[in-house]
Amino acid sequence: MSYFNHAFKKSFLVTQGSEEVATQKLEAGQIGIYSKDWIATNPQEAFKQKGPGYFAVGSLHLEPGADINSTTKDRIGNNPGHGGYTETSKTKGINARYITGLRVIDIDEGALPSAQISVGNKCAPCGENLFLRMDVKGSPALRFLNHNAYAIGDSSGDAAAGDVPSLCCDPGDGTPGSEQEYLDPAVALAKAADMLLRDPLISPFVKEDPAGGIVVVTTANPGGAIFTIAEVLDGTYTPTTSPETDAAMTATLKVVSGYVDTKFGNCSFDTRDHYELEPISIIMSVLDETGDPCNDCGVFVGTPGRMATTSGETVLRELVMTERYGQNPLSQGAKDSSRMREIEHSSDIINAVDRNALYKVYTLQHSVPRFNNPTGVFDNDQYIYNFFVVQGTDGDAFLEANFQNLEEILNELGTGVEIERFLCAGGKEEEK
Repeated sequence: MSYFNHAFKKSFLVTQGSEEVATQKLEAGQIGIYSKDWIATNPQEAFKQKGPGYFAVGSLHLEPGADINSTTKDRIGNNPGHGGYTETSKTKGINARYITGLRVIDIDEGALPSAQISVGNKCAPCGENLFLRMDVKGSPALRFLNHNAYAIGDSSGDAAAGDVPSLCCDPGDGTPGSEQEYLDPAVALAKAADMLLRDPLISPFVKEDPAGGIVVVTTANPGGAIFTIAEVLDGTYTPTTSPETDAAMTATLKVVSGYVDTKFGNCSFDTRDHYELEPISIIMSVLDETGDPCNDCGVFVGTPGRMATTSGETVLRELVMTERYGQNPLSQGAKDSSRMREIEHSSDIINAVDRNALYKVYTLQHSVPRFNNPTGVFDNDQYIYNFFVVQGTDGDAFLEANFQNLEEILNELGTGVEIERFLCAGGKEEEK
């Protein structure tokens, strides 16, 4: 017997639920549950008592507030008996006994990567420069340069940064021991960081921590005083001329990802456009004047970023694929594609999705058995439905309640199928 491990996939964008609304009354993105006679009902009746049942979602081609009877959009052949573009989008008939999976993927907004490096009180001797190297790795940097980005900043700075108070050591009054031995580490670190963050290879990806990029810890202030890099360099911060006398003194530079992905608008949207999901990785180290890593200075701590889940960009591409399965075209790449989209109403699908938002996903998988299969050549057809919804909306509440109802039905039938919940950071919630 052959084995077919693929499930036919169909995607739906859900904006609101419905309380037993007839299919022809469904508005754009409105979802309902229906019996095999296409009567709006509840899951118990649709999927168990009078199965198979159906999920149906109002066409995204409908105008806001309109239904299939009141829309002004084209119908195929102008035939009232055929909805055409305004026809509801439906699942296959679902028999609860053949449901093999219920999954919920919650929204994870992700997290920006951050990094910090600390230097001690004797890491900037007078007459020497403090060198700070920053590496930026990941897909955004590779797409920008075809290799990972890195740059080196030093405490001598550059002409653009201008003069910095207390960057030069105090020569003293000429008596032995009166000269300054070490620069304030906060000033040296801020100068090197300022040079780095101005670098054209680094500045598109990394920025100073919005809460303040320099943290200075001293014996008198063990909790640390927070300053921006500009405050350290413009004289707001009062540097010390004898940092070596304070054994507890450290200066810490904090940076975060500053990368913002660029994209085309809806009018020029193309499914082949790249959209960025991978966060960058930031690595910093202190170098000595030979260019080797300094073993005595520079304690680095990096916090990796976390990828957001189910971007609107992903949702739109899934919906476009479903539309294409339904023989609804999406013109792209031609000089008159925007006009063809308007004619063919495919722009309705693009405009229905917020490409900058994140979507919660409800997934239902089931099979349709082949009872007349004497040769055993064919496996049961499998289908998987993805319902994309903005978290916290009426549509989310509808799907959550009815997936729980389905889970209860499956428990009653003894199928052993329970809702699998996938939480933020890729974690999987224990079955309830």
